[in-house]
Amino acid sequence: MPLRCLDPTGQSLHAFDLSEEQWRALERANRVARHLRMPCCQAAVMLKTSRRGTRFFAHKAAGTCATAPEREEHLRLKAMAVAAARANGWEAQTEVAGAAGPDEPWRADLLARKGRHVVAVEFQWSAQTAEETMRRQERYRRSGVRGLWLLRRSDFPITRDLPAVRIGGDLERGFTAIVPPGEHQELPMAAFLEAAFAHRFRYGVPSRGRAELTVRAAWTPCWHERCHARTRIVTQVEVTFGPNTCGFSIRELGQHPELLRRVLDRLPPAAGLGRIKRRYSKALEESYISNGCIRCDRLYGEHFEADVRDDEEVLCAFPLPLSDDVRSAIKAQQDGFEQWSVYPPGVLAV
Repeated sequence: MPLRCLDPTGQSLHAFDLSEEQWRALERANRVARHLRMPCCQAAVMLKTSRRGTRFFAHKAAGTCATAPEREEHLRLKAMAVAAARANGWEAQTEVAGAAGPDEPWRADLLARKGRHVVAVEFQWSAQTAEETMRRQERYRRSGVRGLWLLRRSDFPITRDLPAVRIGGDLERGFTAIVPPGEHQELPMAAFLEAAFAHRFRYGVPSRGRAELTVRAAWTPCWHERCHARTRIVTQVEVTFGPNTCGFSIRELGQHPELLRRVLDRLPPAAGLGRIKRRYSKALEESYISNGCIRCDRLYGEHFEADVRDDEEVLCAFPLPLSDDVRSAIKAQQDGFEQWSVYPPGVLAV
């Protein structure tokens, strides 16, 4: 059930580009002249419409063509991808053939071009092993093409070299894109495709952009029996970038001096906070950055921060750029932050 055929001059015609009137006129003309051909094998074409109203081209007669029939879900998704690509300034065409070598042909569900960038989009509805997906991705790479995969199954690799999401939903309810790991993000398929062609589907911590830093704090009495001064302690510092949030305790923040400096510079005065500085812990037999009592300066360990987390509130929040030190802190805190994410417009702008 291809969406594309060729006219007598070799130009592509996409079923979804034609109005109802144009479709009927083309159907009448082809019935007389039989001038349309399939791009896969040059066979004669019939124009058809599915029970759900999806228009497509079909082989007029069974022959030796090895192109497998497609599900209607496949057709709808390809049409959505073409629309998203074109809306973002890409030239897009369905069912495009190419090759990585003499014996390595490929056929992309969608091939999009914009300047020097070439992207193949694959909608994989049936089961396909992770090894086969990576093999086909490598074949695209050797052809100078970047592959984007949308797969119905969930057990596929999450790597920088394999931009991929899982297809959720169906024809009746609408399709969604589920970004792993798990359901890290789920958004309407059209929104995902628009983001992908707008370069807002990114791996890892973006190299440029902006984040939001939030400092959370709570009140607690000093734990020492001769003090009991009511002190505010910082319970958590969060760095949010797009759909992602990375949290730090004060002790963890001490491992990233530049990020710590940014926090200390923005803490509001007269907030009831004790000093945040390096102190020696007898229990741990080491020094680290910690909260302290506003009166006696005794150390508050991480367990004190956890105990009052239910009572925490936002102490301050401010924007900050995704600079090298911020990116380094996020990656160290979240084991490299090796995942794909869809970012909203504006977050990745400098």
